[in-house]
Amino acid sequence: MLLGEKYKLELHWNSTKFNKDGMCRLIGACFQGPALSDMEKINDDDYIMLDFFQQYFILTRNVYVGKLSWKEVEYKKAKIFLSGAMITHATELNRVPQLNNSDYLVIDTKGHDTEEHIYNCVYKTYVVKEDTKPYDFRGKK
Repeated sequence: MLLGEKYKLELHWNSTKFNKDGMCRLIGACFQGPALSDMEKINDDDYIMLDFFQQYFILTRNVYVGKLSWKEVEYKKAKIFLSGAMITHATELNRVPQLNNSDYLVIDTKGHDTEEHIYNCVYKTYVVKEDTKPYDFRGKK
């Protein structure tokens, strides 16, 4: 994964809960990482789109983009806690694959400064294992 440290935003969670309708709730979710130092304040009841294409993390057949949304934001020390966080498919169809409690997401924020963000609302994202190695979804069938 070629990602400058400055633009690295990590999304961690304590546990996941999957609903029948395919939503993956992230309990104890928080943003952390170097990108927080340059990030503008995020709002309650907002979302971002996550593009897993570079890693082939398929949410549904041939669809690589998911929606990360949250209800409330709380800033504490060097982290941003997200209550009510969940990942769904962009059109909320089918299921999000299982994520382990020790996994986390690495989000590339490069190209998302204030001037460019309105034209670039989708973030390149990678699923990473606890040992900091990206999953190899391309090798899985």
